Amino acid sequence: MKKILIIAMVLIATINTKAQEKIKGKVVELMEDGNEMPIPGANVYWEGTTIGVATNADGFYLIPQPETYPSTMVVSFVGYQKYSQIITQLNQYDIVLFPSVELDEVKVKGKVNTTKFSTINAINMQTLSIGELEKAACCNLSESFSTNATVDVSFSDAVSGAKQIQMLGLDGIYTQITQENMPLIRGISSAYGLSYVPGTWIESIQIIKGSGSVINGFESFAGQINLEYYKPESAPRLFWNMYTNQEGKIENNLLLARKEGNWKSNLFTHISYFDKEIDSEDNPDGFMNIPKVIQFNALNRWEYKDKNYHIGFTVRGLVEDRAGGTVKDSVANPYAVDIHNDLLEFTSKTGAIQPNLPGKSLGLQTSFRRHNQTAIFGRNNYKGIQESAYLNLIKQTYLGNTDHKLKYGISYYADRYTESFSGNINAVFADKVRMDLMSGLFSEYNYNWGESFSLTAGLRTDYYNNTEQFNYLPRLNMKYNPTEDMAIRFSAGKAFRIANVFVENASLLASNRMISLDELSPEIAWNYGLNITYCFKLFGREGTLNADAYRTEFENQIVVDIEEQGLLSFYNLKGVSYANSMQLDLAYELFNRFDIKMAFKINDVKTTFGGVEKAAPLTPENRGLLNFSYATNFDKWMFDVTANYVGKSRIPSHSKIDEEFSKPFNLYNAQITKRFRYFDLYLGGENIWGTTQDNPILEANTPDSPIFDASLIYAPINGRMIYVGFRYKIK
Repeated sequence: MKKILIIAMVLIATINTKAQEKIKGKVVELMEDGNEMPIPGANVYWEGTTIGVATNADGFYLIPQPETYPSTMVVSFVGYQKYSQIITQLNQYDIVLFPSVELDEVKVKGKVNTTKFSTINAINMQTLSIGELEKAACCNLSESFSTNATVDVSFSDAVSGAKQIQMLGLDGIYTQITQENMPLIRGISSAYGLSYVPGTWIESIQIIKGSGSVINGFESFAGQINLEYYKPESAPRLFWNMYTNQEGKIENNLLLARKEGNWKSNLFTHISYFDKEIDSEDNPDGFMNIPKVIQFNALNRWEYKDKNYHIGFTVRGLVEDRAGGTVKDSVANPYAVDIHNDLLEFTSKTGAIQPNLPGKSLGLQTSFRRHNQTAIFGRNNYKGIQESAYLNLIKQTYLGNTDHKLKYGISYYADRYTESFSGNINAVFADKVRMDLMSGLFSEYNYNWGESFSLTAGLRTDYYNNTEQFNYLPRLNMKYNPTEDMAIRFSAGKAFRIANVFVENASLLASNRMISLDELSPEIAWNYGLNITYCFKLFGREGTLNADAYRTEFENQIVVDIEEQGLLSFYNLKGVSYANSMQLDLAYELFNRFDIKMAFKINDVKTTFGGVEKAAPLTPENRGLLNFSYATNFDKWMFDVTANYVGKSRIPSHSKIDEEFSKPFNLYNAQITKRFRYFDLYLGGENIWGTTQDNPILEANTPDSPIFDASLIYAPINGRMIYVGFRYKIK
């Protein structure tokens, strides 16, 4: 396979190409009877440039995307109010203009898909916009995928309140999670980092399946999830979001934007508070269903731009305390859960642009972080400090013309971990210091042939100090468009990562299993994928069909073995380990402003445990999603209903569990949003039918028992949750 990749990169690199991604849409006038009248000849152009087009006889336009995002698109026509909007991503924008003699404002009549599958990018990527995130409460990143079938979210244990994700049948640790293409969740933040990003901070999420770009690092096994925060240019001047639920949890988010001057900025603030001890009446086991939580989180970003330079930096701080376990005075021997995190982070981006040479630039990304965590689960006591530095220098140029783009550069990761662990372990693990240093070189070639073929071929080499070895990671992504509406993609690539077994498996510490720990090697795997995306029209309405299949094969994996009751073992893979995942998505507009989205996924995940090949535990064999969305004219009322089907998963052997497999179940969520001029009100429900796992905490009445276990979770542990909130924006 390695030889094939190298030969493919050499052969295809000789082909000459030419293509350009474009933004499309329609410009219309809304008549009194509610019908739309196309406006032919309207001017659509990028502000400050000479790049523009005119709409055709049916009001449609097709304009090349801007050199950089965000950029301002302007639409004008004689007799109509001029319209301008900041564009932050490649998408379809349908615009309604009103006669200037009647109205003093212009409105966008939203028919922008809230989830977009690209047919242009060589990498298989889907983008979730603000509209998709606002279909649910989306308090934080872990709750941002409730209407998405690619990323699966579930509770990691029954006592900490933490959630975990899965992608392509693999745990979230195998998905690279970044913020504006810089490291976000890695190392000590693996256990609870999904709750450290409030949903209201996020402007969009890009989900990349399979082998991604070598530029963003060496850790992408299953894919990449990249967050884009609000930028000063596109953010509301003020955005206030308030949320509360039936249990009394309160979340408050306040965002401010400074748009004037050479230096523009955003201030993001967040507070979460919950201070009640609640034990479900349906399953009164003496343990809190939801831990007490208090979190303070703030981020400040500054940006400077001119025609030659782009400078930006952020400063972020977070403090969080979680307290769970047994309800006060409920048992003679209480089981305590006490988790503390504090994090301080600085990131920067510096870019030098050559205006006279489009396609040539130089950029430097840096990130510095200190994360302190203590986690107590009964007798298990973990303490860890991560001090990290990250630098990524990227040079972009072209070979002959802009159809042949080349990116290359160097990267450097430095992580120092100071960890202690005491409890159910025989080894001595006190103030152990590990220094991980990764020095990397990378190069990526991007090639386009007309609008029908594109290729991204990359290679990176990273030197790891602890093994004193070079790791060569080739990656290849190809895309072919047999028609304008269809894209066929193939990808293959290799990834590498260093495990942090205590924090990455913190949920398993919520048990009395004895821990066995071998000398562990880095994880290495290959990923192969095939994807087909087809955009179609049926009965005059647009739809998208997306199908893909991926396989991940491990050369080495840290096996997390919970097959034997009362024992938790970590050791290097001895045998085979792979994950096959196939998914089919269909999105279609049934009638005006009524959209339906369906998806079904099959997972086949096997690992060798103690010499025996078995299905991965607690991983559903299949999942399904059905989402209905309806909005009245101009989105004054919005209705969203989502049904999730979760198939059976294998349960490790335990004397308190009779079944080998869990039973399939359904989850139902819904939300109603009412939009006013300056604010939105929303009311919703999660797990409306109240589906819960029977007996989620095994031996709950005797937490000192060697078979006590709160980590074998395969279904929701909380019942129906009703919430309400509002969003207030000053644009």
